[in-house]
Amino acid sequence: MNKYSNELINNFPEYLFNEINQKKITARHLGKDIIDLGYGNPDLPTHDKVVDKLIETAKLKKNHKYSVSKGIFGLREAIAIKYEKNYQVNLDANSNVVNTIGSKEGLTHLLMSVLNPGDKVVVQDPSYPIHHFAPLIARAETIKVNCLDKSAFLTELNDILKKTKIKLLLISFPHNPTTLTVDQIFYDSLVELAEKYNFLIVNDFAYSDIYFEGNKPPSLLSSDKNLQHCVELYSLTKGYSMAGWRVGFAVGNADAVAAVTKLKSYIDYGTFQPIQIASTVALKELDEYPFELSTVYKERRELVVEHLEDLDFIVQESDATMFVWAKLPEKFDKDSLKFSLDILEKSNVAVSPGVGFGKFGEGYIRIALVENKQRIRQAMKNIKAAL
Repeated sequence: MNKYSNELINNFPEYLFNEINQKKITARHLGKDIIDLGYGNPDLPTHDKVVDKLIETAKLKKNHKYSVSKGIFGLREAIAIKYEKNYQVNLDANSNVVNTIGSKEGLTHLLMSVLNPGDKVVVQDPSYPIHHFAPLIARAETIKVNCLDKSAFLTELNDILKKTKIKLLLISFPHNPTTLTVDQIFYDSLVELAEKYNFLIVNDFAYSDIYFEGNKPPSLLSSDKNLQHCVELYSLTKGYSMAGWRVGFAVGNADAVAAVTKLKSYIDYGTFQPIQIASTVALKELDEYPFELSTVYKERRELVVEHLEDLDFIVQESDATMFVWAKLPEKFDKDSLKFSLDILEKSNVAVSPGVGFGKFGEGYIRIALVENKQRIRQAMKNIKAAL
């Protein structure tokens, strides 16, 4: 325990993935070639047009000053135009949009802005780790709901709402780690519940642009055209392969957006302005680039699925995200952490244990499609040999 950290930080559990990360570092120091399919860090490049615009604008002295915490108007307008074009949702760039420094920052500050200590938040389990911890940072209480089955999730949510007053429902579709997707009717059902029980829905829409077979994921906001109960977090990280650029948005309900905008005005001056200008180019001029990236991820996914199914894994069907979610064969006794550590040691391949995303993720692994097909093929051969 750190004597200078507060009770909140002291009560945070050790990050489960740290054990795997440390073993990866040690193996690499020993000269081993680790194929890392655990960390969802895109290997595909940012488009040259975006990089060129960054270089061009970074040379201008006027862009070296502080920016504005809510993001430059051109960038906020660009995401509003995208939502109108793709989802027929009308966003006012001034009142319904704020630029965030990636989705994690945006989510955490949003929850800090709208939640009071003790407020109850329903969170999917399994889920991306910040979804479990951002509510706790905001001093709220979490109610975990198994999301491996969408119908069961809705049923359990209904049961909770009949007994418990919640302030916020935190979801993410297309879902990380399970790769599950939903249709507009699912969102319609959630919005009906929000209207009935008066709570805010926040959807982390980070994988909106990575999809296959023309099955475009719907936006939550399309089910709440008046933006009374919903906020969506959008990011350029995956769809435009701009992970390190840290460009995201919170869009939707004006009161919630105003709250996080106010908080951010006390905390940051926004992203470096040339990054915002280059990101505007991505949104306005590169509509086809996410499709190009999705084609690559689809080919990689098919390769992984083929090999895993040959090894008796049960793979979650999906037409979105850059991950594969798979249930371990019965012989591994549902211990996903032990499996992941053993595979790393025996095959030099890193995968993510499902339990790292929540207790209902136990017995599964997540594979990130962040290596080229040759490396992925080698990883699958290594795993097969190790098993």
